[in-house]
Amino acid sequence: MPSINTVDLFCGAGGFTEGFRKAGGYETVFAIDFDKQAVDTFNYNHSASSAYCRDIASVSREEIVEMTKAKHVDVVIGGPPCQGFSLAGLRLPDDPKNQLFKEYVRFIRILQPEIFVFENVSGIMSMQGGLALEAICNEFSREGYELSYQILNSADYGVPQARPRFIMIGSRSGKRIPMPTPTHTNKIDAELDLFHEKRASHITVKDAFSSLPILEQSQGAEVSENLPPLNSYQQLIFGTRQPGAIYNHRATSHSQRIIDRYAAMPQGGDIRSLPPELRTKKNNVYRLNEKLPARTVTCNFRTDILHPWQPRGLTTREAARLQSFDDDYRFFGNLTRKARYVTQDDQVGNAVPPLLAMALAQHIKDYL
Repeated sequence: MPSINTVDLFCGAGGFTEGFRKAGGYETVFAIDFDKQAVDTFNYNHSASSAYCRDIASVSREEIVEMTKAKHVDVVIGGPPCQGFSLAGLRLPDDPKNQLFKEYVRFIRILQPEIFVFENVSGIMSMQGGLALEAICNEFSREGYELSYQILNSADYGVPQARPRFIMIGSRSGKRIPMPTPTHTNKIDAELDLFHEKRASHITVKDAFSSLPILEQSQGAEVSENLPPLNSYQQLIFGTRQPGAIYNHRATSHSQRIIDRYAAMPQGGDIRSLPPELRTKKNNVYRLNEKLPARTVTCNFRTDILHPWQPRGLTTREAARLQSFDDDYRFFGNLTRKARYVTQDDQVGNAVPPLLAMALAQHIKDYL
């Protein structure tokens, strides 16, 4: 059976493409992102594909056609930033705030895929009182696509993180494609089997972390030896590129005052859980609860998301496990934002969780 050809726009470190790779049967014809270190990460982990470090607006129609290598593109995936949309009625004018989304539409117009999968933040549904989403739908409908969209919880698809994502699927077949059926649910519903479907329990932080080498302050390395998996989730993300290797597991060092603050915070708690003398004005710091999926992993997980058992923020690898990346998926780049390019943390925090992407990829196969 021939491969299903995909193009990944705003690909970042490659979480979307990784999920499609895991689903099997897909080939990424090309990918695009403006950040060099994210593209380096993508190309290292997807050596059979080509990711281009380009400003998407600078890529001409002729170059787009050339990048396809004369292959028909079946599916376009990606999630352009949509913050700050500018509206004129229910149309998106040629305003710089709309440029990246307009480029996504331009690529679809040129490539004419059978299906596209558009991912974004959950807040897009309420942006400008819902008018931004209506304008987005209008743009895609003008290109001939039937649309379905929904907020999906990544935890419902085997990701150890309750990360809500807006997903829109567009189809040129004239039929709307529904969302994939969840495979996981909370422990109580899983035990009661309320929906008469054999759904597994949500993957917890403990499920994700229990086999990782424990690191104290400033310990760890960019490349080290992995420990054997202890459960089915860890087996799933153990890796197939360099099985037995683990990358990017380095802990940062905190001052003693910060260590004391972190140590006093209970699992599932935040700054408000602390006694007054240990609190700060920064309220968006919380400690993971080992018995639940993590809250949304942001790009600031070294300072804002605390390890459940250690008084420190997360390593890149710990955050990557919560995002469902394989342990041998290697991230390139710096750990601080002093550099010109995005950090390893940005690449992980901005990524589409691969297991959510895999569920979407497996689902849309039935409609191609």
